[in-house]
Amino acid sequence: MTLNDLIGSNNFLEAIRKISVSDFISIFSVIFIIIGGAFAFYQWGRNTTYKRAEYINELTEKIRTDESIKYTVYLIDYGNVWYDERFHGSNDIELKVDKTLSYFSYICYLYSRRIINKKEFAFFEYEITRIITNNNVRFYFFNLYHFAEKNRSKMTFQYLFKYAEKKKVFVDEFYDKDNEEYCKRKYLNF
Repeated sequence: MTLNDLIGSNNFLEAIRKISVSDFISIFSVIFIIIGGAFAFYQWGRNTTYKRAEYINELTEKIRTDESIKYTVYLIDYGNVWYDERFHGSNDIELKVDKTLSYFSYICYLYSRRIINKKEFAFFEYEITRIITNNNVRFYFFNLYHFAEKNRSKMTFQYLFKYAEKKKVFVDEFYDKDNEEYCKRKYLNF
């Protein structure tokens, strides 16, 4: 028996008559549950997107409003020499620079762990590029890198450092602890 025969026959009509009101209610309930689930999933996705945007805004706002970070970003942007023999123990500039580098290292950590994606990371890429290409930062990283190596420990600001390595900011001479150019600004004991 084909589908057309079944539809045209009394068997089809009898099958429809046998479907009770509770069966119709069950079918419509399943349809409404599916529609409700799809709507809830859609709302969850929108809510997650909103929360991510809010989080990125908080990260960005801290760069603009935190006095230490703002001061250090301007210090780096305008090319002032700040990493010299007075830096370590200076308490004022050292604390501000360390706070800033820690903050941007945290952002690089979020990016490396895929907590923020490439589009979200783009909000910070300019500042991070300015930081890692700054000569003062590179001299500071040279000292920190070799000091950590000597002490067999992890370097502080390691996620920012790893991002700079990935971008090939450091030349081969950077990794030579006795390099003449870098040793001119060697201020840590390694």
